[in-house]
Amino acid sequence: MPDATPAGVDLLPCLSRLELRFDSSASLVASDAHDDPATLEWDCRAVLPLREPDDEEAVADNARLLTPGISPAQTSRGEHQELTILTVSGLTLDLWRIGNVYASLDSRDADHEHFAPLFDTSGDLGLHSDPEECLVSGDQVVIIDRVRIAPAWRGLGGVGRLLIGRTLRWVAGRAAIVATHPYPIDIPVGERDDAAPEAREKAVVQRTWQSLGFTPFREDVWVMQSHTRDHDDAVERLESAFAQHL
Repeated sequence: MPDATPAGVDLLPCLSRLELRFDSSASLVASDAHDDPATLEWDCRAVLPLREPDDEEAVADNARLLTPGISPAQTSRGEHQELTILTVSGLTLDLWRIGNVYASLDSRDADHEHFAPLFDTSGDLGLHSDPEECLVSGDQVVIIDRVRIAPAWRGLGGVGRLLIGRTLRWVAGRAAIVATHPYPIDIPVGERDDAAPEAREKAVVQRTWQSLGFTPFREDVWVMQSHTRDHDDAVERLESAFAQHL
């Protein structure tokens, strides 16, 4: 899969056309740990609507954007076509209402089990005692499960980080902690048993999250605490860098 923008396609002018689309779901009544009403599953897509093909320029522009690597998925919204360029999925836990956080995480896939070190009865509201001081600014934990950006949008100076920051403004408003498990999910199958490529790609992913104000906590879990300004300052710097395109 290519890691650079396809020749002849300038993507940055398309930034102002991007839209964020959110979906979320939570159970009304608990039937098991997975259905705990105090957990909200959510996902967000950054989509690029294609132009109405009403003249030759629009048709040519759409054709350029249909180049492989710019989007892994083309969908329809009514009569309009749009390209998905980034997906973010996660889970929000309401610490005041959740019954058994370990059972809730364990009932999901292995990706969510990585976040168990965040929680410990030694801290307030079931959080580990180390980060509990940030509860002054929130009573939820937002877990970022997976982030995937189309290859052509990588290496453009932080487009992916800008979109993640904009996403978190909507999903992390009441969060005491936002957590992620930085791991290169796109490592080719043939390289997954080789420690060197994994370590190299993992370091790249960790630097990305570090540049967004996340810091290592325990066992490869990284956190952003909303009472600090590190994340907000990082997003503001990105917005300034891309100002001419926003």
